[in-house]
Order: sequence, then structure tokens, then C-alpha cells
Amino acid sequence: MTTTTRFATHPLVRAVALAGAPLLMLGSVTAQAQSNTELEELRERIQVLEGKLEGAVSTAPELRDDNPYLLRDGDGIKIGDTTISFGGFIKADAIFGSGGDGTLNSYTIGLPRTFAKAAGSDTSDWKTGFSARESRISIGTKTEDVAGHNLTTYVEMDFNQDLNDALNETGNEIVSNSYSPRLRQAYGSWNGWDFGQTYTTFTDLAAMPEILNQGKQAAFIYVTQPQIRYTMAAPGGKLMVALENPEDGFYGRSYDDQSYPDLVARYQIRGNYGFYSVAGMVRNLEDDGADDTKVTGAVSLSARIPTIGRDDLRLQYSYGTLGRYMGLLTYPDVDLAEQAAGEVEPLKTYGVTAAYRHFWSPAWRSNLTVSHTEIVSDLLNPVARPVANGTLSYFDSSTSVHANLLWSAHKNLTLGLEYAYWDFGEIAGSGSQQYEQVMASAKLSF
Repeated sequence: MTTTTRFATHPLVRAVALAGAPLLMLGSVTAQAQSNTELEELRERIQVLEGKLEGAVSTAPELRDDNPYLLRDGDGIKIGDTTISFGGFIKADAIFGSGGDGTLNSYTIGLPRTFAKAAGSDTSDWKTGFSARESRISIGTKTEDVAGHNLTTYVEMDFNQDLNDALNETGNEIVSNSYSPRLRQAYGSWNGWDFGQTYTTFTDLAAMPEILNQGKQAAFIYVTQPQIRYTMAAPGGKLMVALENPEDGFYGRSYDDQSYPDLVARYQIRGNYGFYSVAGMVRNLEDDGADDTKVTGAVSLSARIPTIGRDDLRLQYSYGTLGRYMGLLTYPDVDLAEQAAGEVEPLKTYGVTAAYRHFWSPAWRSNLTVSHTEIVSDLLNPVARPVANGTLSYFDSSTSVHANLLWSAHKNLTLGLEYAYWDFGEIAGSGSQQYEQVMASAKLSF
């Protein structure tokens, strides 16, 4: 977000203005002596020059994260002390996937688990899906001087219901393609505090790769959930500490309601050399049925490094009980076989992502993203399938590669084409299964 800082006339401004004074005087001095009128005009010119330079310095944007999923300041409608703004985008996608089995919505949903299912379906048929469900609508407000601080709120919705909702006929592709709005974010900020639902503090938006099929890389760190967060200034950047919703489980199967919130912290350094951050999380997993509980956690390191011109390199490494925080539910939070045996055993995994963004021209750019995730824990029964192996699918590792070409004729219009390749490692052996996808997308922002 572009921020501005107001201040008195900067010494640099006055120095530049005074340095330019002789040039102005040279243009105005056409005689041996100057009249009082000419001197007054000269003073006025210097004041105008100072004002222009001061404005240029004071409104110069600081280094900011230009991630497309961050809230922007913009023009709005001011009612009293509150400014209301509207935003969002329409996103139209055409997706072509290999190894499809024809499952309803499997290509418009696009989870790594559904990709893995397609990879293991023993068919090479390519299937087609069209979707506009990732389109978003957002409303933001800013109220000045609320107990001495600005109060901002933000609400965001999309229509990207999951596969279970679609099968329960809350959405369909048969006739109407109608889907209900889905809450993504709803939070307010005041004096360093954030209250409500937004991206988990464990997610580093600055390091998020720019791919068309949002978040569909193997080691994607992503969750939006209710939380209370405090952000404070720290050397070189900021420190964020949050208490967040402690849910575990997967799609209708929860181990138990948890007794303590997830504790998450992130320290981010930002400057001319990029963004660098480290995050940590402490979680309490428990299961009344197994009469067991475990305290566990995870760590994450991430960076976004400027390279040549507008190019940048984005890196992330995560390790621990990542569970629902990584890969859009690729792995559960606990070993399901251990749980069935009456034990709560956190399932340890790791994930690594590297992405390079290259600008061919101001309007054309490409991204190459490589991501990998793998189970670290020893599984109780790695042969039995599909649930007794302790995971949600037949694979214990996944690797994804995304390459795209994007054209932004305007900041509000982006067209793109993307190729994705997935490799899923089998638990019971050294073999693997592959899945491929081609995606064309148009994003029109407002």
C-alpha cells in the first residue's frame, strides 16, 4: 500500500530551490539593476519551485508489496468522517486437465488432492472446465480520528465453493452455474490491532508466487481464519503476534474442539533489498476419543528479493506440523492411523517454494514457480490404503512446476496463459503419478 508522509520543507528541497535561483535570476536580469517588482517575481518563482519539489518528495511512494491480493487505498465516497470504497475483480478461467475421471467440478475446484486423484485414475483423457467463481467483491471503509487513530474495515467475498458444497447442490454446472457468495475476509484495524477474519499471520503475502491458478502450488502456505492480531514496529520492519482459530481436521471430520488458540508470530524486515521474514506457530492438538493431546508447532522462512530491473525472486521454506496450513489440505494435522489406534501423533511435513518473476516489457511478464512438499514422519502403516496409511491420499510427496505468460495492458486488465505439471510420489513404493494442466485466464479489476 502506498503511504505518504507530511513534513516541513525538506533541506534537500530548499537546497535544490536555492541552486536553481541563479538560473531564474539570469533569465530575469536583463538590465544592470533590478526593480522591486522583478525581485518580488523572483521570490514568488522560488516559492513555487519549493512547493513543487516538496510535493514530489513528500508523495514519493515507499517500497511496498505489490501483491495483487492486498487491500489498496483508492478513491471512495466520503460520508461524514468515513470514506467507503468498493473493489474487486472478475476472473474468468478456462482449465484443461489431464488424467481426468469426470468428477463434477474437479477441475474448477482444483485442489492438489483432486489433482492426485486424477493422476492415479489410469486414464490420459483431458477434461475441460470453465469458471468465474474466483471473482471477488470487496468493501472497505476508513474513519478518521477514532479515539485518536484511523479505524479501517474490510469485507471480501468470492463464489468459490468447494466440491462438497457443489455435490450438495448449493452450486452446479448443469444449467445456471449459480454459486452462493462465500466470506473470505472480514476484519477491522485500529491502532495496530486487527480483529476478525483475514490471512493467517503464518502466511507471507510478499513471498506468494504469481500464478493464475491461485495457490495451487504444492507447498502453498495459506489459511484465512478469525483472529486477534497486534502489529508493532521492530528494527527494520515489523513484528506481528496473533491468537488464531485452532480448528483441525478435514472436510467434516474434526478430531475435537481445541482448548487453546493457535499462537502465531511473524517478524518481517523490508527495505530496498527486499522482504525477509520468519514466522513461528504453536498449536495444541487433542482428541477426546483417544484421550490424548499434544503441543506442537511449525516454522517458516520466506523472502522476496529484487534482482534485475523489476524482476524478483520469491523463496519460502516451512517445516513442522503444517497440516491444514499448507497445500490446501494436502495432509492432515495428525497421523490418522495413530489416531485410530488411540494416539494423537502430529504429522510432520516440510515444504519449499522458489519462484522467479521476469518482466519482458512493462506490459509483459512471466513467472516460473517450483514447489515441493513431503511427509517427514514415519507412518504407522504405509501400505494400507486409503486412510489407514495416516494420510488423506495415496501419496506422501508432491512436486509442482508452473510457467506462465501474462499481459497487463492496464493495471485493471490482465490476460494470461499457464502450464502446470505435478508429480505425486506413492507412499508404498518409489513410483509416482503425473498430472498436467493448461489454464487461460482473464482478470478484470475494478
